Parts: sequence; C-alpha cells; structure tokens
Amino acid sequence: MDNPHFLNCDQEPIHLCGHVQNFGCLIVFDKFHNCIGWSENCQEIGFPRECLHNGLHLSTFISNLNLSHPIDLDRVLLDNVEIFKHRYVSDIHLQNGTYYLSIYPFDDKIFIEIEKHQSQSHQFKNIYHYAQHINNGKDIWKALADNIYTVTGYDRVMIYKFSKNGDGKVIAEHVSEGLEPLLGYHYPEFDIPQQARLLYTKIFARVTPDVDAKPIPVLGINPEMLDLSMTGIRAMSPIHLQYLRNAQVRASGSFSIIINGKLWGLVACQNTIPKTIDLAQRHLSVFIVQYAVNSFLANKQIAENNFKLKIKSIEFEIRQSLFSKQDLHGVIGSLSPRLMDILRADGIAFKYHDKWHITGSTPHLNSIQAIENSLITNNANELFWQSDFKWPDNDIKDLSHFSGIAKIDLEYKLDFKIYFFREEVKIEEIWAGQPKKEFIYDPNKPINFPSPRTSFEAWKRTVCGTAPKWTEWEIDFLKKLSIILQEACVKKITEIQALNEKLVEINNILETFSYTLSHDLKNPLAALQMTAQMIRDRPGLSQEFLGKAGKNMMEAIQLMNNMLDKTVDFARTKSYDFEYEPVYPERFIQNIIDDCKVRYNIGKLQFQKGKTLPIDGEKTLIYQLFLNLLGNAIKYSSNKGTPIIGVDSVDYGNTIVYKVWDNGIGISAEETERIFEIFHRLPNAIQFDGSGVGLSIVKRIVERLNAKITVESTLNEGTTFNIHFPKKNKDLKSTLPTNPYQNEAT
Repeated sequence: MDNPHFLNCDQEPIHLCGHVQNFGCLIVFDKFHNCIGWSENCQEIGFPRECLHNGLHLSTFISNLNLSHPIDLDRVLLDNVEIFKHRYVSDIHLQNGTYYLSIYPFDDKIFIEIEKHQSQSHQFKNIYHYAQHINNGKDIWKALADNIYTVTGYDRVMIYKFSKNGDGKVIAEHVSEGLEPLLGYHYPEFDIPQQARLLYTKIFARVTPDVDAKPIPVLGINPEMLDLSMTGIRAMSPIHLQYLRNAQVRASGSFSIIINGKLWGLVACQNTIPKTIDLAQRHLSVFIVQYAVNSFLANKQIAENNFKLKIKSIEFEIRQSLFSKQDLHGVIGSLSPRLMDILRADGIAFKYHDKWHITGSTPHLNSIQAIENSLITNNANELFWQSDFKWPDNDIKDLSHFSGIAKIDLEYKLDFKIYFFREEVKIEEIWAGQPKKEFIYDPNKPINFPSPRTSFEAWKRTVCGTAPKWTEWEIDFLKKLSIILQEACVKKITEIQALNEKLVEINNILETFSYTLSHDLKNPLAALQMTAQMIRDRPGLSQEFLGKAGKNMMEAIQLMNNMLDKTVDFARTKSYDFEYEPVYPERFIQNIIDDCKVRYNIGKLQFQKGKTLPIDGEKTLIYQLFLNLLGNAIKYSSNKGTPIIGVDSVDYGNTIVYKVWDNGIGISAEETERIFEIFHRLPNAIQFDGSGVGLSIVKRIVERLNAKITVESTLNEGTTFNIHFPKKNKDLKSTLPTNPYQNEAT
C-alpha cells in the first residue's frame, strides 16, 4: 500500500485506505445488489477470479456458496440504511475449511467479510465464569483485563482510560510473565488521533494479527473511495503499524469501552509475536467489555445513591437547625466536620456579616479575602464557583498549597460566603516515552510529516498545583447547599433582620389604620354604638334581647380585631425602602408549594413548572408576592379532583413577565376589577377561609416594585396572573407583544 502524505495524523483518511488485512477477504455490492468491489485474496479461500466481477448479483454470489442453511437476504438487509445497525454472521464451509460469513449494510452498500474459523469452542461455554469474575472482583477493570486475556491469549491486556484533555492512562493490566508492566503509564493524546477515536465509537473491535503482513488491495470500481469504517478486516494505517513496531509489538487488538455514548477508554491488547484473534473471539470480548461497563455503571449508581442518602441527612439537619435556631454561624460551625467529610475537603471558611469562621486547614485569612476580592471583580454574578488547579495569582503565596477551591455565595445583601479547600496533591506521572510529537522532513515536498514515536522508555514528571477534582455529585451538593442556605436566610434570618432594622414606619401604619377606620370599620362601630345606646336608653329590656345584643357586640369586636391584625400585615409590605438586586424565585417557589400542599391538605397537586428567570427587586417583597399568589392558586383549586397550578416566565428584553395560573374557581368578569381591594371577598369564595387581604398585599408589592399585574380568568375554569417586572439594565432592548397589559386590573 502506497504511503499517502499527510500534514497531520488527524488528517489521514484511515477509513478510505482501499486495502484489507490478509486474515480475511471482502466483497462489496451496491444498493442494487451488484458487485462493485472485492479484495485480491478472495481466490485464496476458494473463489476463482472469474467468479468475482463487476455486476455480479448478490443472490448469485450467495447461491454459489452452497450453504446448508439458506440466508433470507430480505431480512438480513432490512436495515439497509446509511447508519450501520447490525451484522449477520453465519458459519460457511468452503474447500479450505470452515469460515465466518459476515453480511452488513452500510453507506448504502452491502459488505460481506469472510475469514477463517479458528477459535476454540470451550471459550464460549465460560460466559458465567467471566461474569462472576467481574462481579466478585474488587476492581472491575482488572477483572475485565483478566477475562480478555483468557479469551484472546494476548501477552498484554491493558485497560486504557481517556482523560478530559485527550491523553490516557493504563488503569488495569494483565501481563504475561517476562514483560515489563505498564500499569499507571500515561500516553499522549496524539498516540490515538481523532479519526481513529471516532471509528472506535462505530466498530467496537479492531485487530492486527501481524504488523508486517502485506495489506491486500481492494479491486473493482473506485476502491480508494470505498468507506471501510465498519469493516472489521480493514487495513491499518502505516503510521500506526510503524508505531506498533517501534513498541516491539507484532500483533494487537483493541475493544472499545463506550459509556453513555462516548468513548471512555479502550481494552488495548498486544502480542510480541503474530497472533490471530478470530471473529467469535472478538464478539465474545466485546460482550464481556459491555458486561463490565454495565457493572461499572451499576456500581456507580449504587455509590451515587449512597452519597445522596448521606447528604439527605445533613440537608435535613441544616434546614431544621437553621429554621429553629436561626444561628448561621453556630449551625455551619457545628456541621463543618461532616461537610468536610462528605466533600473530601481539608478546610472550610465561611463569612456572615463580616465575621469569618474557619475549620480545618485553610489559607491565611488575608489570602481568603484576596480570593474574595478577585472573584467579586471577575465573577460578580456567580453564586457558585470551583477550581481544582493552581490559583493564578502568584501574589497570594500560601494559596499554592490549596489548589482545590469551591465557593458558594448567597445574594449580595445577605453578605454570606462559604469556601471549601482541598490541599495540593503532588503527582508523579510515568509516561511511555516523552509526550512530544516528532516530525520528519520529506525532501520531495516542503512539508513536515508526523513520525511514529520511537521511544517508549519510561519518562517521569511531577505534576504540582492540582488537587482532587470536584466530582459531579459534590458540585451538585454544593449548589443544593447554596439553595438551602439561601432559603433559610431569606425565610428566617434576612426577613426578620430586615424588618427589625427598618421597622414598620409609624406614619405608614397610621395611614393604613386611618384608611380602615374611615371605611371598613364604620359599620361595626356604628352597630356597637346603636346597641349600646339602646341598652342605655331602654330600661327593662328582656334577657333574651340583652343576650342577642351582647352576641352582636362580641361579633363586631371580633371582626374589628381580625381586620386590624390583617391591616398591620398589609401595612408592613409598604413600610421600608430597599435597593434593587437580582432575586431568584426558583429558590423558594417549590418550598411555598410544599408548605401550601400541607396547609390545604392536597395530596395530588400537579405543578407545571416552566422557566423561573431572575428578577430585579427585593427578595422579601417578591417572596411575599409569590407566597400570596401561589397560596391563592392552591387554595382556590383545592376542591378540584386534580388541582393544577403553574409558573412560567419570559424575557421580553425590558421586562421579565411571570405567569401564575391555576384551574380553580375562577373570577367572573364583573368581579375582576375589585379583586385587589382590601378585605374584598369573591362571591364564589365563601366556602374557603380568608380575609380578602392577600391580593391587596400583592397589589401594593407590585406598586412598590414599579411592576404591573394583569389577570385573566374564566369562572369555574381557572385564573392566570401576569406580573411584569421591569429590568434595571435598560441597555437590553426587546419589543413586548401587542397589548402586554391587556386585562390589567386596577
């Protein structure tokens, strides 16, 4: 095979090589079942040259095989589409012995591979043994290497795992006596170019019985354009063959380890002398690899479930402690050792209201503050941040020992930060040769070409400035911990402290009281006055009359007390100033729903959750707004067979519009304009407890936020509230839909 010229290994079209290996032969038919190609060695296994020619029909070829069991071509080629789906394999007997016949559709063509039957039948009777070895082994990948060794007999079987940056490491190995172990060795990314990795995701087994065997050309129509991606006997790249020779390998095999649809690693096999692994052995090896992958994923799921159970306990304790004690320093301080254990952290530092608390091994406080200042400058809006590499600022000297840092933050005004630190771990890496790509110069062309590596001698380097990586589970827990702390602070600490620091202004409360006294309290006061006058001016009243009068007076007094209590609550929503800041409703919406489900004893509530975009506003006000809207939605749909509520939001550029809907009792058109009046109750809401204050609070909050609220409702079918929150960033331009405030209630 002529050596093609490439600028880089990644540019070598290894799937268009036009050759096959000599341990099998290839025949190719087009979509009309006419022969368009065949390998030159077909006659060696019993096909005379005159039997193969352009235009030979597939059915004629099959009939010439004199098969004992006929092949149903219609069924075999059912998946004759561009994407490879399956391979039909059968034993056939030719004049030179027993062979495997493989038929598969690919690239709008039909491929037939024929190769010698060589495996031992006893290998396939031990599948249960292979499975048990994987199940019972302490290391799944070591057990896999042992099993592949048993099936194939290769001198060396390595489990090679790819890293995120493309290079790889031998994580398990079975090696024959006398060979140097390569366990733990690293190999650079360019040892396996990208187009080879892509093919490993398509065909899961590749073998090279003899690196010095001459490749067999494919004859026929345009063989150099024939896509051999799925051909098991496709010839190997000359660069790869030279690479194997340089590594003193005469035969090799590779089996793909695919996890979640991606190439996770390879079972890489080597032999010091030529060795043929036939189709049955390859298929069995692929099956064993997949069994090991399934076991690995099952163990990973078990470990993840155990981790989740572990963090559920501490999540519950954090919630309970924060909601009852309201002492953030004390709660986090007492739980720090457990948090460090779960997150494999060496130290924790957290700050609340300018007070730092440190547990375990951490950088100096000045360095932590320097990190804080840097993150505020560069990542001001990020509530979660993590790193597992050396801190880039060399001026912060003692951070070189703490390469693993994770930070969770709460909203700006809460002034809460918590840092988790992992100490640097120095790692000595062993590479199979120095990871440096060499090029050779072609004097006939002004181009440098990649040269297969010639040295595999152990090359060591020490990697500093890294820490154990934060796993997906740990990152998810940290983000969840941030939400838990946010909820606790917003609901139990920040609300109370903000209200205490900014107390309800007396003038605003008096204003609200005056409104109530001048309107809604006139009727009960008048009734009390009339009854008192009657008792005073009419002596000798009967006991029955006095009893009724007393009852009426007590009811009027109770009504006034209730209304005054609600009025105080109502006044508080408008009694202090605030600064706009980003608020994240997602952090408390679910808790509100859970609390309301318990309050109204709803078992089968359907919550239709859409987007919950951040809002510019004040967190306590927005919390109370959603508390009232969602509480009403749940309450007034609680008598439905299946109560349904929903929340969604849309970004219109200048505004964020939230929708809150339910399938409850609805509002008549006549009542729509009065729903925001204080103490106003809907005629169809008499069966539900309430005072008519909730939507008044909503309306006042909306006004305080310079927002707008609209309502759409159908009686007995449900209600939708639309809240239009203005953005503080006026540079964002967007056009609102026509009539965005249609049906606005006053």
